Amino acid sequence: MNDLEANYASENSYSVYHHGSPQQTSNSNESLNVTDNINQNDDCDKNPEGLNEPKHLTERKMEDEISCFNPTIPEAISPLWTFGFNQSVPLINLSDDRSSIVFYSSAHLLVLFDIKNNSQKILRGHCNEVTSIACSGDKRWLVSGDRGIDSAVIVWDVKTREAVRTITKPHSYGVISVALTKDARYLATLGADPIDQSFSIWNWTTESNVPHCQVKISGEMSFQTKITFNPDNYYHLSTNGEHQVIFYSWSNQEKDMVAYAPSLKDDDFKQKVGQFSFTQYIPDKFIAITGTSTGLLVIWESDKQPVKGENSETPYKRATKLIPLHQKGITFLTTTACHPYGKCIVTGDSGGQVKFFDCNFMLLFWYQDLKFGPVNCVSFSTTSLFTEKNQSSFTESIKGKDYPTCATIGAEPFIIEDFIVSTSSAFMISVTVEGGLKKIILREHDSDVNALTTHPVLNHVATCSHSGLIKIYDYESKLVVTMKSFGLNDPIQSCVYDKTGQYIAVGFMSGYLRVLDSLTLNEMTSEPFTYGKGPITHIDFSYCNNYCAYADSAFTTTLLLRSNTHECENSWCYVARVRAHNRRITDLLFWTLTESKRSRLFTLSEDRTLAEYDLYNAKKHSLPVIARYQVEQLAKPLCLSMLPLSCYKEEFFFISNSASKIKLYNTSTLMCRKTVSSFPQGIEYTKVLPLISQKNNSSYFMVCLSKERLGLIMLPLDGDPLKYTNIIAHPSNGRGVGQAQGLAIDRNGLYAFTAGGPDTCVHMWTLNPSVLAKTVNIAGCMKRRFYDFLSRDFLEEMKDYFYYSMIRTQGICCMDERKTSFTIPITEIPFVMRAIGFYPTEAEVENMINEIKYSKFCDTGEYTTEIDLDTFIQLYCNHRPFQGILYKDVESAFNILTNANIGNKDNCAELSNSHERIIQEKPTITMEELFLTLQNSGEAIGEAEMSEYMAILWGILPEGDRQEILEEIDPKKIEKELESRMSTPINAETFVSDILQMYVYGENNLSAEHSKELLSKKIQQTDTSLLDELVSNEKYAANSTQTE
Repeated sequence: MNDLEANYASENSYSVYHHGSPQQTSNSNESLNVTDNINQNDDCDKNPEGLNEPKHLTERKMEDEISCFNPTIPEAISPLWTFGFNQSVPLINLSDDRSSIVFYSSAHLLVLFDIKNNSQKILRGHCNEVTSIACSGDKRWLVSGDRGIDSAVIVWDVKTREAVRTITKPHSYGVISVALTKDARYLATLGADPIDQSFSIWNWTTESNVPHCQVKISGEMSFQTKITFNPDNYYHLSTNGEHQVIFYSWSNQEKDMVAYAPSLKDDDFKQKVGQFSFTQYIPDKFIAITGTSTGLLVIWESDKQPVKGENSETPYKRATKLIPLHQKGITFLTTTACHPYGKCIVTGDSGGQVKFFDCNFMLLFWYQDLKFGPVNCVSFSTTSLFTEKNQSSFTESIKGKDYPTCATIGAEPFIIEDFIVSTSSAFMISVTVEGGLKKIILREHDSDVNALTTHPVLNHVATCSHSGLIKIYDYESKLVVTMKSFGLNDPIQSCVYDKTGQYIAVGFMSGYLRVLDSLTLNEMTSEPFTYGKGPITHIDFSYCNNYCAYADSAFTTTLLLRSNTHECENSWCYVARVRAHNRRITDLLFWTLTESKRSRLFTLSEDRTLAEYDLYNAKKHSLPVIARYQVEQLAKPLCLSMLPLSCYKEEFFFISNSASKIKLYNTSTLMCRKTVSSFPQGIEYTKVLPLISQKNNSSYFMVCLSKERLGLIMLPLDGDPLKYTNIIAHPSNGRGVGQAQGLAIDRNGLYAFTAGGPDTCVHMWTLNPSVLAKTVNIAGCMKRRFYDFLSRDFLEEMKDYFYYSMIRTQGICCMDERKTSFTIPITEIPFVMRAIGFYPTEAEVENMINEIKYSKFCDTGEYTTEIDLDTFIQLYCNHRPFQGILYKDVESAFNILTNANIGNKDNCAELSNSHERIIQEKPTITMEELFLTLQNSGEAIGEAEMSEYMAILWGILPEGDRQEILEEIDPKKIEKELESRMSTPINAETFVSDILQMYVYGENNLSAEHSKELLSKKIQQTDTSLLDELVSNEKYAANSTQTE
C-alpha cells in the first residue's frame, strides 16, 4: 500500500473502538448542492453557422414530461446507496467553486455523489446496465443510455435532478455511446447492435420519437463505440471503434448525413498502429486526433475537397502522421482549458500516467505517480478560474499560489482546472492542481464481487471479490471501517460473519479458508485451512458458534470445530471432510432446533438431494452422513433457508428450485408440505433469507435474490401473486453483465445488500415491507386472483372435469339419487389434474395430496380428506409448470430414455441427471426397449399398467378408467395387437405425433383458433391456454421495474 492508499484508508475510516457513534451523513433523499453551482443561463449558444435555433424545453414542459419513477409513491424496495461504479463508463466531474460532485453509473443506477458531504442522490430510470453518460458544455444537462431489451436514453436536468426526456428503444438493441452538443440542443446515439449498427442525431427538445437524421454503419466496418462532437461546429462529428474511425457531416435543414471512413493500415506508415481508443477534435483547427494501444497519436487532416467552395471543415479526412506520445497504450483522450496555452490535449495511458500537451503536441506537464491501473477517464471541474469576467485579473488571482511549472523552456505556471481520474482498477482519484494534492475518493472492487455479509452486532457490511480484496463498510455512516488485500493471485469467493461477530470466515478460489478477526482482519489461525479442492462456495456457523462448515466446488463438505482451550494456538481446528453429493452444492445451512438449541447441518445439491450430517458423532477425519433425502426429480434445488420464527406452527425448510417453484419441507419428517409458484413466472431464486420482523408487526417476510432481481415475499406462502414484489438489482441475461451473487440483510431488518458479481457493484436497498402488507390487505379476495390466471374456456372445462369427478366417486352406473357436494376426495386430485392437461409424476401427486391432507392438522389434529374447487384451482396454479409442456421437453425426455444404459448400475442417477445434456441427433428405440426402460427405471410402471396405457394411446382400448369402460374387452386380442407393434422403431417425433398425438405449435404460428381447436379435441400440449400465456407475459412486463 503506497502513501496515497494509506491516506485514503485513514481519511475514509474511523476507529471502531471509539465510544461515540460515527458522524452520520446525509442519505440519498437529501438534496445536493448542485443547483446553486450550475450556470443559471439556460439559453443555448448560437450554432456555428449563426442559425436561429428554438429554445429549450420550458419549465412547464419539463414538468409535463413523464418521469421514470415517482419518488412520492412508497416502495417496498428502493435503492439507498451504491458501493462501486462501472469502471468502463467514464464519469463526469460536476464540481465547481462551491461543491464537489461527481456523476457516475453503478450497474443500471445513476449516482450523483457529493464528495464533501459523503451523500448520494440516485437517479433511476434504466432497467438495463448503463453503457454511456455525457453532459452539455455547461454541465446543466446530463444524458444516459443503456443497451438491451426495453432500452432507453434519458436526458436529466441537474438542477431538478429529474428526467426531462426519455427516448425508448432508440435503437434495436439500445446504445453503446451517447453524446450531447455543447449547447445541449442535439443528442447523438450509437446503436449497440453489433450486426446492424446505426448512428443517429436527435433533436431531443422536440416531442418527436424519430431521429433527426440517421445513417447505417456497414457491417464491414469495425464496431463503433465512441462519439465525439467537433466543439467548433457540431454539424461535424466522429465515431470510432477499435479498428476504424468514421467522420460525419450532417445538415439541420436537409436532415441527411454523410459518413466517411478513411483507411489506415500498418503498412501506410511502416509501423504497427494498434487499436483505437478515443478520438478528439483540436479546437480552432480542422484536425482530429485518435489515441492507439501502441501509445501513438493518429493525426487526421482534411483530404482533397470533393466539392468546390465547401467549408474548410469536412468529413473527408485522412491520416497524415503518427506521433508517439506514450510508451504504453493511450486509454483516454480529451481536451481542456489551460493557461497560458488556451487549450491543451489530455491523455491517459494503461500505466496510469496522465499527460498534457499543447495543440502542437509539445509536452507541458504530466502526472506519473497515479499508478492505480489504466486510466479510463479524466474529468475536469467547472469553476470561475477561466471565466471571461476574471481574465483581466487572472494574473493577480494566481499570485502566491503553488501551481506547477510547464516542462518548457519558459517554465510558465501550468494552470488547469482540478480534475478527477478513474481507472479500470476501480480507483477514483481527485487531483488538486495547486499544491499537487492527490486524494483517493473511492477504491472499490475491480473484479467479480461474489459475496457479502453483515455483522450481527455492529453496522458493518463486508464485501469481497476476485481481486483478493475484502472491504468492510459502516453502512450507516457510509465510511470504510477497514480493508485488506490478499492479492490478485488469491481471489476471494465467499465470506460470512460468525453468530457473535467475533470472526469472519473467508473462502478463496484456491480452496483455502481463512478465519479472520472481524475488526482487524488479522488471521486467527497460524495457517489457512487447505482442505478444499476447489473454490469455497458456501460457509456457515452454527447457532452456538461451536462449529463452522464450508462447501467447495468439488462437492465436498468440511467441518471445523472451535477450540475451547486458551493454550491452543489456533481458535479453530479441522475435524473432517466428506463428499455426500455428486453434483454442485447449491447451499449449506446449520439448522437449530427451537427447543434443545442443538444444531443440524444440511447441504443441498444439484443432484437433487438434501444431505444431513451427524455433528455429534463426528471425530477426526470422520463426518458421518445421517441420510440423503431426494427433494426434486427434474428441477434443480437452488437454495435452502429457514423461515422466520413464529410464522408457522411447524418448522419448515424453504427450498427454491429451477422450475420457478418454492417448496416447504417439514424439518422433522422431510415431507414436502407446500409448493407455490414464484412470481414473476420463470424467476429462479438463488438466495433467500428471512427478514427480521419489526416490533408490533404481525406480518413475516422473506428476502429473495435471483440472478437479476431482489424480491420480497410475504408469508405465509399460498401462491398469491400480490404477496410478491421485486425490483431489478443487477441487470443480467442480455440486460447487463451483472449476475447477482450475494445477499445480506442488516441486523435490524431495515436494509438489504446485493452483490452484482461481474458488474463489480454492491447495492444497498431500503426495505419497507409494510407497503407490501397494505397492498395485500386491501386487495380483497385471494381466490379471484387465481381465477385470473385461467382463461374462461379453460376454467369451464376444469369445472366440468371437477363435477364429473364427483359423479365418478359415487359410481358411473349408479341409478340412485346422488348426493350433492362441493368437494371431491383428495384421491381424485391426480385424475382431474391429468384430465385438464397437467401430468404430474407419482412423487408430485403424493406432494399434492399431502399438502391438502396436512393443511389443517396443526390446528385441528385431523386430516383433510376433501378438496373444493377453489382450493383445487389454487393447487393447480401452484403446481403446474409455469410454461406448460413444450415439445423440446418431450423430445429431451425421450432422447434420455433412448440413450440410457439399462445395464448400468447407476442407471437411476443417469436418468435423473442426463436431461441436462442437449442431444442433437434423433435416436430411435423399439417399443420393446421403451417398455423395459419405463418398467425398470425412475418411477417404475408395472407391465399390466404399461400395457393398458399403450393400448389406450394406440386406440386399441377406449379412453377412460376401467370402471368407465362399459364394452367387453378381449385381453388376448389386445395382447396380440401390442406384441405386433413391439418391434416398431420410433423416435421423438413419431412418439409425440403418432403415440401421444400431440400437435406441435411454434411460438410464431400459435393463434387463438389453433388454441380453441386444441381444446375442442381434448388434446392439450400445454396446461395453459393462449390467454394464460398472454396474461403471464403482461404480468412479467408489469414487473420489469417492480411488482406490488
